[in-house]
Amino acid sequence: MSSRDPITSAGSSSVDPLLPPDEQGSTKGTGDFEDRLDEPVSWSSSEYLEGVQQQAGGEDESPTGATSGAQEKVGEMADKAQEMTQTVQEKATEVGQMAQGKADAGMDAAATGLGQAASMLRQQGEQYEGTVGTAADRAAGTLESASSYLQNKDTSQIVDDIEAFVRQRPVESVLIAAGIGFVLSKMVK
Repeated sequence: MSSRDPITSAGSSSVDPLLPPDEQGSTKGTGDFEDRLDEPVSWSSSEYLEGVQQQAGGEDESPTGATSGAQEKVGEMADKAQEMTQTVQEKATEVGQMAQGKADAGMDAAATGLGQAASMLRQQGEQYEGTVGTAADRAAGTLESASSYLQNKDTSQIVDDIEAFVRQRPVESVLIAAGIGFVLSKMVK
């Protein structure tokens, strides 16, 4: 290194890199500089952010800019979630309508079957006189009534009727359900 270099020349006091240019060459400047080291730095965070923005080319990275960017992202995500929720609701409605349509078709088939069974039972009952004929006629009437009930109602109306019956007669409802379960278990075996 050269002898003019202030750091390497021990005897030279011409340039001190730690002193401001106006205090170069004086010995009293060294003490002032040391005194300034003990002083607190006074700058605000907004001044620092402005300086950083100026160095970065003026991009808006202020807290309000970052907040608005985050709010935009949250808004976009909320819109996407709302669209997905609406799509799921539409699909659920479609599936529900398809299920109800199939249930209605099944009820129509059951109503037709009950009507046919009532006709056959009535024909069989006409061959017998007395108590057997009367019982067959009553059973055929009950089957015809059930058939017309199923043909005239849809699934939601039937469910409402069943709920009303269960509220009005809970004990009978349990006994009927047990009887239907017993009959179904014997039919399945």
